[in-house]
Amino acid sequence: MRTAFFAEQAGWQPATGEAEHGQFTSVRQEAFSDGTLDCSPQSPHPPREPPRAAEIRELAGQAAAWATRARGAGTLRAYRSAWTQYTAWCERLGFAPLTGEAEIIGLYLVKAAETRTVPTLRVHLAAIATAHRLAGVPVDLKHPRIALVLDGLARGQADRTVRQAAPILLDALPRLLTVQPDGPLGLRNRAMLLIGYGAALRRSELVALRIGDVTRHPDRGVEVAVRRSKTDQHGRGDGVAIWAAADPDLCVLRAHDAWLAVRGALRPEDPLFCGVLKNGRVTGKPLSDKAVERLVKDSASRAGLPEPARFSGHSLRAGLATAAAEQEAQLHDIMRQTRHKSTEVARRYLRSRDQWRNNVTEKLFRRPLATIGGERP
Repeated sequence: MRTAFFAEQAGWQPATGEAEHGQFTSVRQEAFSDGTLDCSPQSPHPPREPPRAAEIRELAGQAAAWATRARGAGTLRAYRSAWTQYTAWCERLGFAPLTGEAEIIGLYLVKAAETRTVPTLRVHLAAIATAHRLAGVPVDLKHPRIALVLDGLARGQADRTVRQAAPILLDALPRLLTVQPDGPLGLRNRAMLLIGYGAALRRSELVALRIGDVTRHPDRGVEVAVRRSKTDQHGRGDGVAIWAAADPDLCVLRAHDAWLAVRGALRPEDPLFCGVLKNGRVTGKPLSDKAVERLVKDSASRAGLPEPARFSGHSLRAGLATAAAEQEAQLHDIMRQTRHKSTEVARRYLRSRDQWRNNVTEKLFRRPLATIGGERP
């Protein structure tokens, strides 16, 4: 079966004894010119081609093409990277990557945990499991040699400081907008910041927007259609509204219109945000999600925000959730804007600031003692 999950993986040849449980004698892994990878079992004595071999090959190609769409582009990149690292480690130690042996995978987790967090290790496990499924090799991620090792690593990393992107709060947002350059680049950047912030978009969601995905409501603001997201891989889609601001510098409607005035080629299917050259020429080419990262970091640095390295593309999304919590927005309303499915995950975005709201100790310690328990003896 061909799949793009692990493209750019070429040249590895399975070690002797890779075939386990008598399923097949060898597994071929090679990158094709179309950027796909063959993980299918290969017999040393292939049978004669059936009369309809061409039709079967065509159907297999179509099936593989649909399989590659089962994961988002960001997930595919993460899987490719993880698989590359796993196979390189296996090759260095003389292990065959596609045996399904839990002990080998457990050993890899121990080594990888030296430089990676447990959430990253889970991504590596998912990549390894996907490769095995595509090759038809059984692998049990619940095996004690894997599950107990991962649980032990999670406990061992419990004391590590988890790095989180610093949220861009509402008072800092105008400073980021002010430092944008003049011309088309500045107009694009302002629109990206305001739409990304107001709709609490992930980096991939922001750069994936098409011109037709934003609907103007002159008396209210804009409505953003998020066609696909991390929690909506099947593209059911969702809509997010952003109110226009009384302050023209913070108005998403004005920023959106100003950018479209210089954007050009306003077909609904064209990318909303695209490249802009130094001379101000709009290229029309879509942006990568790295462009959002660079925009936020560079803007935070130029705006003089403390420790600008703490900010990332995720700071827009985290900032909206944090700012809304500070304004005492209800959790379910924040989740509607951020489109979180899990309450526990959404609460993390409220950060420590939400811990002070409706805190019971305020009622205990911020009032005179005589009013809550009589006079002090």
